[in-house]
Amino acid sequence: MNTHKSTDILTDKVTLLLLPALFAALPLVYDADLYRFSLLPKRLLLQGALLVLALVLTRDLLGGRLQWMRGPCFLPATTFILWTSLTTPLAEYNVFGATVFLSQQVTFFLTFVVLSQVITQINLSKSIEWLCWSICVLSTIGILEFWGVDVSAIPSNGRPSSTFAYRNFAASYLIAALPLIAVHTLQASERRGLVLGSAAGMLGSLFLIYTRSRGAWVGGLVGFTFGVTLFVKYRFDCPPSTSVLKRRSAWRVPVAAALITLVMAPWSPQVSAPHSRHIDEGKTNLLDAISSVGVSGANRGRRIMWTHTASMVADHPVTGLGPDNWKLAYPAYDQGDMIQVGSAPERPHNDFLWIAAETGVVGLGLFIWLIISAILAVCRPAHRKAGNTLLVVAAISGAVALLAHGVFSFPRERIESSFLFWSCLATVDALSGQRKRTDLVFPYAVPAVIVLCLAITVLEMRFDRALLRGLESFAGGDMVSLDRHTRDGLSAGPFDSRMHLLRNKVEQSGRNYPLAQQACMAGLRYHPNSVELYSDLGMAYALNNELVRAEATLLRAADLSPNHHPTFNNLGGVYQGKGELDKAESAYLKATQIKQDYPDAWSNLGLLQMVKGQHNNAVQSFTNALRHQRNNPALHHNLADALYVRQGAGDLEQAGKHYEVFLRMWRGDPSETSIAKARMKEIRSQ
Repeated sequence: MNTHKSTDILTDKVTLLLLPALFAALPLVYDADLYRFSLLPKRLLLQGALLVLALVLTRDLLGGRLQWMRGPCFLPATTFILWTSLTTPLAEYNVFGATVFLSQQVTFFLTFVVLSQVITQINLSKSIEWLCWSICVLSTIGILEFWGVDVSAIPSNGRPSSTFAYRNFAASYLIAALPLIAVHTLQASERRGLVLGSAAGMLGSLFLIYTRSRGAWVGGLVGFTFGVTLFVKYRFDCPPSTSVLKRRSAWRVPVAAALITLVMAPWSPQVSAPHSRHIDEGKTNLLDAISSVGVSGANRGRRIMWTHTASMVADHPVTGLGPDNWKLAYPAYDQGDMIQVGSAPERPHNDFLWIAAETGVVGLGLFIWLIISAILAVCRPAHRKAGNTLLVVAAISGAVALLAHGVFSFPRERIESSFLFWSCLATVDALSGQRKRTDLVFPYAVPAVIVLCLAITVLEMRFDRALLRGLESFAGGDMVSLDRHTRDGLSAGPFDSRMHLLRNKVEQSGRNYPLAQQACMAGLRYHPNSVELYSDLGMAYALNNELVRAEATLLRAADLSPNHHPTFNNLGGVYQGKGELDKAESAYLKATQIKQDYPDAWSNLGLLQMVKGQHNNAVQSFTNALRHQRNNPALHHNLADALYVRQGAGDLEQAGKHYEVFLRMWRGDPSETSIAKARMKEIRSQ
């Protein structure tokens, strides 16, 4: 702990209020008006709280009321973040994006720096109490989601997720929080604290089970095993002598909570909220979800991403790609394995490989040094049965659980889980009893760095709000609003290449093809391996009749993602425009082979087959298109034309029916109906 020269220290007072509030509020805050609605608001809250703590800490340091103390984790943590900072200007793909991501990682590091100076057993115990209340609230929301209660007012990409955006994020937070909750229960000196800890443990455990996050379960089991191993080896006082659990009757509360958890755990999900990724059928039953851990295909393509990431590390072994550059480099390595239309991996689902890819093996080595230092620091007070041992063991158990889960996921990106991870390291640093005084100048720069990180977050939120509204405008076909939102977003900074993609949509809708090309090329400067940007740039060239450039650009998109069906459909149009009909037919066929329910490609193929006189094939192609888009009047017209021209047995009668459907559904230019009316009149006269 800090060496205090006075009992009336502002840092202690502010920490005792702010730290518990941060533990309670951070997992609950979100903003539905943002694209990253759960990440950015939590980061803003964390940075704001850190700034206040850093300011009062600096005041007391300068006034001589506190001394800066350095624990066993400080040097490896500082070296790791300094190396990460060094790799940022060396980022191979995008230095701007690397800098933005670095600001988030620096925020986590400063969480460790500040909390390691202010954490005491008193304020940490109070923080865990408030954490218990928070866990009760957020877990109740998640459990209700699982049981089928519609809480769609809270946005989500995969329920049950409560206020975490996705169920795996909630699970990651819970496995780190549950050891701290267990400590609160074991240390409770009054029945009220025992009931609160037991309730939080029960609700948090149920929510964790209901997330069906197998990677988090494995991580939680590893963390639990690690904590039990420390207890078996060192036999520290658990529960402590002051605990209410020293009375036999008190055990009824946690035992009852455990029994309720066991009874309710096997329930199957009844998630009913709309617009959310549902739980897979193979994981609806609890036993099936547990047994599926070792089933082939359970890794969901992770091994493929890990293999490609290993190739990245081999290509950039020392300084890596630069922070946040994995997602920009990955498409060049994917070879069509994982990238789909509108979807591309952004992390390798393995934090260790992610660190190695972006900061090199040096960065990974420094991170492992930090982990080993923290574990060794815990073992020493545990061995001598220090008074803070239970808190420190719980902290390191939660950190180990997150590290184990990080083998299958990416808790290092998420604010709530990273906050707990670095807070646990700060707890180890502050309470391990191995700290020394230091006269480093570094602490006085902390508030300034936090302000810089906070400013970046504010700009990101402005951009993110514009991105969400832009995507909504594009989905609704509102190009006027999309124009405004893309301008607003880009004025905040080029935080995401998708804004350039949307800007290109605006220009294409206005037939400003040179400006559309400029928007795509600006996006490619940010993300030089974006399949979507290459595909849209190819279309912008084609629409401007620059067919040679269009072909080369679309072939680049196809090379990056051999399964991107819109690219092959667009490529077919380019070949057709160049008069290379056989190549066009092959491209359209490739698009339909990749995605059989792709009406645009079937329709284009049918029109080409009509030009080539392949009327039988054209009829089949238009029929396939209509099978997947029955309410498209143009497809009815095209099929009727093919039937009319072929004039096989019963074709004219069928053509008349499709012309009739077309006339009934058509809401476009009335002149487009003249051919259908004339041919219907001809067919009826026969």
